[in-house]
Amino acid sequence: MKRTTRDDYRVVVTPRRLGDFGWMSMSDRMASSDPDRDMRERCEEIAAAVKRHVDNVGSVEVQFTEVHTCSHCDLTWEVLTAVEALMASHRQDEHSVEGEPVCCDKAIDEFRVERGLPPVRWEVTS
Repeated sequence: MKRTTRDDYRVVVTPRRLGDFGWMSMSDRMASSDPDRDMRERCEEIAAAVKRHVDNVGSVEVQFTEVHTCSHCDLTWEVLTAVEALMASHRQDEHSVEGEPVCCDKAIDEFRVERGLPPVRWEVTS
């Protein structure tokens, strides 16, 4: 028979979005010139307030998830794996290597220039 026990209890506090003012809402980018910095500061303020005002707390820390995006196309940053770089169906050409971005032409061009690799000959379609 299966028995379930619970362990490692924690309280999760999610900060309100920067653009959520309660009476009105806008995008975080409209509400802040640096959303990453401002959200980090908001979380640090919440953590400090919990430490100051709540007893029975073992620890308080700010955690976050990193999301890597392409600076050219804003898509999720993905690169060729070692196996994919060997597969013709995944490569741009014979010069594609592990670590080459797959999101957009500009990212691939930049990657190749930085590493001294020959540029991709992009076909122009009319």
